[in-house]
Amino acid sequence: MKFLYLLLVPFMAITGCSKNSNSGNGSWGDQPDLPVIDGETRFNISGTQYYANVMGNAIPEMPNYPSLPVKAGVARGYVADLTGRPIKGAHIGVSSSMTGGFYSSGSALTDDNGYYEFTIPAGAAYFFGTAVTLNYNETPAVFALYPVGGASSFPSGQGVVKNFALLSYGLGNPDELGQQPNNESNYFGGALSFNFNINYAGENYEGYLPYNGVIEIELIPIGTGMYGETRSFKVTRQIGDYANFAIHNIPIGKYTINAKMSDGRPLKMRATGTVANVYENLGIKSVNTPGTGIVTFTPNYQYTPVMVPSFKSNWDALEIGLRL
Repeated sequence: MKFLYLLLVPFMAITGCSKNSNSGNGSWGDQPDLPVIDGETRFNISGTQYYANVMGNAIPEMPNYPSLPVKAGVARGYVADLTGRPIKGAHIGVSSSMTGGFYSSGSALTDDNGYYEFTIPAGAAYFFGTAVTLNYNETPAVFALYPVGGASSFPSGQGVVKNFALLSYGLGNPDELGQQPNNESNYFGGALSFNFNINYAGENYEGYLPYNGVIEIELIPIGTGMYGETRSFKVTRQIGDYANFAIHNIPIGKYTINAKMSDGRPLKMRATGTVANVYENLGIKSVNTPGTGIVTFTPNYQYTPVMVPSFKSNWDALEIGLRL
């Protein structure tokens, strides 16, 4: 599946913008090759583990951005995809706090060359609302943007040059990831969360999964992902005492999903949770083959680009209930 970089009408107006049109015309030059994400990767999750991060610590090489000098009191930079294609209409914002708990903010939308610039409010500053609305499987979806070089806070008086990239997978803030490795918003890839009921020894409830059973989940790309990814993933999970598990950091795209027990019995799948069936063209869709469906990922449906925290993704875990 190829993505259409269709930028939609922004949800929020620009505030505190002081754009310099001349500085947005920098040359992008040669760009690095995209990483090759193909083949198949397998993961085994024990009965006491909750999740698998299928792309590990991998971060793709960032684009080569036009050079910009720092301007005192000004935030400026570029937004692009990994091919070095500038992204127009991305929202980049900064919030500043001063002694006494007073907050102020400034923001801008990127121009045709992916460039933004605005005056930074006084105080201890950090980026927020770093996101863009794109078309994903015929659905407007808010994509969080990755702050190149990491840290998203800075002293406002010095000014800052910060570039952002559109990722299909990758790790968010390392401090938050270390504290919450099972939180899907700490990964720029998509997430699936599975839940089920368990038949313990002597029990035989209809549809429940056996305590000593093994679940097998297979994800096979349909077409290619955002940057040509074609990798498949196979995840096995020993049921144990925990009636749920998650798969994180899946390259954004569209996948065939196969779910079965290790003895070959197919598992029924249905959307559960707060975003079940919220999006007409996103989530899990059934097909005629037992134990097989089609999945795309679900963004936080309440968020606009202005509301997305910096250095975190905007993907909710797509919750899927499993039954025999």
